[in-house]
Amino acid sequence: MAEIINTGERILLSKETPSMISRHFCVYRFAKDYVIDKTVLDIGCGEGYGSFYLAEFARQAMGMDYDRAIIDYARTRYRKRNLTFCLLDAKNLNSLGDKFDVICAFQFIEHIRDAESFLQSVKCLMEDSGIFICSTPNRLDASPNSEVPLNKFHVREYIAAEFRELLERHFSRVDVLGLERGRKLNLYRRLKKSGIFNFLPRTLNPVERFYSQISCDNYVVVRDNINRVLDFIGICRI
Repeated sequence: MAEIINTGERILLSKETPSMISRHFCVYRFAKDYVIDKTVLDIGCGEGYGSFYLAEFARQAMGMDYDRAIIDYARTRYRKRNLTFCLLDAKNLNSLGDKFDVICAFQFIEHIRDAESFLQSVKCLMEDSGIFICSTPNRLDASPNSEVPLNKFHVREYIAAEFRELLERHFSRVDVLGLERGRKLNLYRRLKKSGIFNFLPRTLNPVERFYSQISCDNYVVVRDNINRVLDFIGICRI
C-alpha cells in the first residue's frame, strides 16, 4: 500500500497524535446514532477511517474526497461490503445524483471558499427527512486573536454565532453543539504546561503516558456555553 504524503491538510492516523486523532474521531462517534440503517455520505472523508466506522452502523456508506491518492488509499485499506469511496470535488456534489439519509462533513467547511453554494448542494442531496451533520473548529480556539486562519489550509473559520447563522440560511431546523476537553484532559494539559514532571524519563512521566493513551472519552459534547469550545457540531434538517 502506497504511503500518503502528509501535507497537513487532513488527519492521517499514522502521522497524528492520539489527542488530535481522538478529537476528530469524536464527531464520527457522535454521528453513530444518526446513521443506523441509513444511507450516508461522508464529504471530505480523507483516508477513510471515519467512513469505515460509520459503515459499521449504516445500511450504505460512501466516503468522498477530491484527492485521487487519498481515495486510492481508502479503497485499499478500508474495505466493507456496504462501503464505497468516490473521487469527487465538493464543487461538483450535484453530479452524484443520489439522495442520502445522512450527510456528514467533518472539519471540512472551513476549507472551502463558497460555503453557501456547498450547503445548497448538500440540501439538494438530502432526503426530505434527512440530516446534515457538520463540524468545524471554533475560530477563538483555532486562531485566537486573529481574523485570518492560522492554518494555511483553512479559508474561513467561524465563531458560534457565525456558524449558526450560516447553517440557518439553508436549513429550517438547526442545533449547534460543542466539543470540548474533558476534566481529566484539562488537568493533564495544565500539568504539561507546568512542566512539573519533565525531569522524569518519558516512560515514567505520567503526563506523557496520559497523552499517549488519549481517547474520545477525554472529550465531551456539550449543548450550553459553546462560545469557547474546540469545535462546533451542527445538526441540520430541511
